[in-house]
Amino acid sequence: MKEQRRFCLHIVSPVHIGCDEVYEPTEFVIDEKARKLIPFDPIDFIKGLDTSGKQKLVEICRKGNVSSILELYKFMRGKKAAGKTVSICQGLVDHYEQTLAISANNAKRIQQELNRFVIDRTAFHPNTGRPYIPGSAIKGSLRTAYLNKQAKQKNVPFPSGKDASKKLEKLLLNGGSFSTDPFRMLKVSDFMPVGEVRTRIVYAINKKKIPSRFEASGPYQILEVIEPGAIFEGWISIEKPEDKAGITNPLTFTSLLDGAISFYMGEMARETRELQEAGLEPLAVNKKEQSFLLRLGRHSGAESVTIEKYRKIRIMQGKGQKQKVFKHGATTFWLASDSRKSNAKNGVSPFGWAIVEPMTEEMAKKTEQTEHEYRKSESIAFKQRKEAETKARREMKLVRQREEEERQQREAEEQRRQEAEAKRRAEWETMSPEERDIARLSMPDVSDEEVGAIFNRIDSFSPEKKIEVARKIKEWRIKKNIWTGQKKAQLKKVRKIKQILGEA
Repeated sequence: MKEQRRFCLHIVSPVHIGCDEVYEPTEFVIDEKARKLIPFDPIDFIKGLDTSGKQKLVEICRKGNVSSILELYKFMRGKKAAGKTVSICQGLVDHYEQTLAISANNAKRIQQELNRFVIDRTAFHPNTGRPYIPGSAIKGSLRTAYLNKQAKQKNVPFPSGKDASKKLEKLLLNGGSFSTDPFRMLKVSDFMPVGEVRTRIVYAINKKKIPSRFEASGPYQILEVIEPGAIFEGWISIEKPEDKAGITNPLTFTSLLDGAISFYMGEMARETRELQEAGLEPLAVNKKEQSFLLRLGRHSGAESVTIEKYRKIRIMQGKGQKQKVFKHGATTFWLASDSRKSNAKNGVSPFGWAIVEPMTEEMAKKTEQTEHEYRKSESIAFKQRKEAETKARREMKLVRQREEEERQQREAEEQRRQEAEAKRRAEWETMSPEERDIARLSMPDVSDEEVGAIFNRIDSFSPEKKIEVARKIKEWRIKKNIWTGQKKAQLKKVRKIKQILGEA
């Protein structure tokens, strides 16, 4: 027997749930003006390239060095791609442009920047690409809250030795093994998106809780986050343990949700106070009476993932220094930011906050309608994208056909030119000197000096050839506009040509 309840989860601050996936440089383009990242299928993208584009891509990929990755980014810049878009912060646009401006000869700096320009994706469904909240993330959040509640009610000493934290959990849960762990009976489905769920790419920056003249030294990260306002829905069920299961303190919805309410409300109050003390804007949350807070995903804060009474948070020190251990909490925040600069104060927000509320019948109808309308619009958008892709492929096919026809035409023309040239050379070899002079006078590239030299040899030609040469020279001079109205030396040549042609 089990009790099952349906819940609605509202994202109220940026949430990133790691999935070991990144946006590869060969799988997206950035629209700098629209501040959008557009992921795409590499195969479809390559199909859309013209011949020269494909050749250029192959040349870049063959290099296989650090600089070629930057060259690949530059090649992708400005290219058109079809696909869903992801918003990016202005800081990432600036970062992208600065990275592309690095000299190709500075391999060390390219390597450093590319190592930092890794964009981690948030968890997404492999079939649809839509973000979702894994049930394991919700279950882990509920477990942490429940353990904190149990720790307040029990006086359990912190165990020593190896795996002390695991031993502590067993003591708090009255369980000695997996089979007796009450959370074995808790089942949490993956929480799936309702309607459009927008994601955005931001920076995670580290800031000190107590301001000082030195900023926190933690390097920034680039993360895709689920934006506030997104809605997910799913099921939580608690099974009743068997009589012989050995679970002495079974879970109930009352004890589970009470733990979440008390712990995360306390965490929200603590974080709000610390943000204000650091001169930062706290998160504003409007929580309904039946709802409760949860903290999910990366950078939820060390306090939100540990047991307050037994907290031992290790703080990394500078190089060569030993780690420090603080029982009260971490000394820095990880905040979502539009800028990678650690001194940013505006546009920053804590990670991971969500509100969960029981799904009422009215809410269920509304979410189902929202999801239905979203899928309908997505179906239309998908159809339009496919039609656009088909049209683009058709147009590209026509372009390639024209390119092929032009290539064949150029090759045919080149073949004819070579054949004509070969024929001309063959004929040239069989000509007499007089015939070569006559042929040269008919060529468009004959120079003034050559014409003058042939004129000077005109008296050595046979009578028939002499007339032909004179006629060719006359035609040449008329084209050059030097047949009439010339100086005495030129008129003398004209008179001689006329005499040969019988025009004098």
